[in-house]
Amino acid sequence: MQVRIATDTDGSQWNAYLERKDIAHHAHDWSWRRVLRESFRHVPKYLIAETGGEICGVMPLFHVRSLIFGESLISMPYLNGGGPISDSQEVETALVNFARELLKEIGAKYLELRLRNQNTSLSGALESRSHKVAMILELSDDPEAFFSSFPPKLRSQIRRPSKSGIDASITPGHLVGSKDIRALYSVFSENMRDLGTPVYPKKLFSLTCKYFGRRAKVITAWQKKQAVASGLTISTNGHVEIPWASSLRKFNREAPNMLLYWQSIKSAIEDGDSYFDFGRSTPDSGTFKFKKQWGAEPLPLHWFYDTNGCSIPDVNPNDPKYNRLVKAWQKLPLPIANSLGPFLTRGLP
Repeated sequence: MQVRIATDTDGSQWNAYLERKDIAHHAHDWSWRRVLRESFRHVPKYLIAETGGEICGVMPLFHVRSLIFGESLISMPYLNGGGPISDSQEVETALVNFARELLKEIGAKYLELRLRNQNTSLSGALESRSHKVAMILELSDDPEAFFSSFPPKLRSQIRRPSKSGIDASITPGHLVGSKDIRALYSVFSENMRDLGTPVYPKKLFSLTCKYFGRRAKVITAWQKKQAVASGLTISTNGHVEIPWASSLRKFNREAPNMLLYWQSIKSAIEDGDSYFDFGRSTPDSGTFKFKKQWGAEPLPLHWFYDTNGCSIPDVNPNDPKYNRLVKAWQKLPLPIANSLGPFLTRGLP
């Protein structure tokens, strides 16, 4: 067995291997190698383990350079999954060890593996944190019956936007155009500014739709011609995640985000998917409770680290030490926030 760094020509056999393993999350998909490289200019270090010329394991990995936090190797930056996929414990160990040697070779501060399961073999070798959860909703096969299963208060909240003249559009990734991306980004960027958080570059969303094609969807809630809530979903083997979604605060009373999420869930059911993933949350936070009301259950996320002699990074915007920066960012004019944000988020994976 040998482990090597993948090249641009390995995409087809990489995804073919994932199909054989029936992986139920998009983070390992080869498409992210192109999306994140082109959006953030991070360097991919995707690892392939082979025996007799046949793939027996893979691990997506990026070399991230940050002016604030230094260099790191992350599997996978900006996403809620990553780590090794392999045919055996031996192969998994070889992939992780190769990444640890690469960490020393490039002199980065830490290796971070974002796993969606508790890996006991890694627990003894690496430091770990389980401070976040993914909120997962199990779906039925009938959208109307599923809607009826919600508590009356939730059903009322979902209906409220329509009574205010708000409706929704759903555009598959391969049909997404500039109008869809403008609408998504106008809502997302304003909400990020209002939260005091730098925004991602617009091309992250357009490239995600381009490379994931039919597996991606842009869902937008409109009041007349104004986008008031919008999100992007990605599906993989019956699992649909909405990694990015936002709504405009000035329309909170009309609750357009409720329509956005319901249309996303309904679309997943109609496509025959089994699970809807609301994305990452901190337990007992406001977003956690919002997702919990839909019936979603927490799935602990396990992040493993080789800190290379450094401390585990902890970038928490809710930390009091960031309060002044958050408040200052909230006061920025939107065009300035949108210009500075993509430069900063390159180093905030």
